[in-house]
Amino acid sequence: MNSKNDYALITGASLGIGKEIAFELSRRNINTLLVALGSPDLDGVRNRIEDEFSTKVDSFAVDLTHPEAANSIYQWCKSNNYNVTILVNNAGFGEGGYFEDIPLERYCNMIDLNNKAYISLIHKFLPEMKKNGNCHIMNTSSMEATLPLPYKAVYTGTKNFVFAYSLALNEEVRRFGVKVTILCPGPVLTNKGGLQRLKAQGAKANLLLLMPEKVAKVAVKNMLSGMLISNPGKMNWWLTKIAKCVPTRLKMRILERIFSAYK
Repeated sequence: MNSKNDYALITGASLGIGKEIAFELSRRNINTLLVALGSPDLDGVRNRIEDEFSTKVDSFAVDLTHPEAANSIYQWCKSNNYNVTILVNNAGFGEGGYFEDIPLERYCNMIDLNNKAYISLIHKFLPEMKKNGNCHIMNTSSMEATLPLPYKAVYTGTKNFVFAYSLALNEEVRRFGVKVTILCPGPVLTNKGGLQRLKAQGAKANLLLLMPEKVAKVAVKNMLSGMLISNPGKMNWWLTKIAKCVPTRLKMRILERIFSAYK
């Protein structure tokens, strides 16, 4: 970081990968701004950073699906003189099942959180990041961004959007000293819902399973080194490479068989 007022802003910082990214950044003496829904979990992450690390930390409770959320976060940073040089868009959720069985409102919330929140925050902070240079944006996509999954069609669609958008954005901003990293983890055990989905997949899911702290360590290292696509886990990396060589129709038939457990 360049000064005592430089911060990394992490969304979804109260649980899972976001929480562990906040800890990993703090270990590297980087100040953190924690953004998530208001909860004891968010307070707990902030308290732990205050207790265990010498860095500065603050938190902001907000529903990122609210239309004014990004502006509220930006104004909070400006009023406190927080200079955001690292932006980690991590908040998101997914859900599986037959497409029509999931309420439309749920899908719209998913798109708002997984896509609109990312775009809105980058749109707010990017002009200053380009002006300052030496900044990083990390957007959490998924290994599933390039493996469209039946029974998770909207979720994988949102992650594919993050992937494509981030690739394109990086080409626009890299000449200004802003580097974009796309985080593409495979299955990560972050909550009870994730545990249930992993159980539904059986032993094969455990081959790709990573814990949030492992993902965070790799993600932060790759981001700070300027890596464009970060694929934590060797098995995940190889699977995405192999999948590119399989004809699309055959690949989709295989994926439907594998993920039919989500029905």
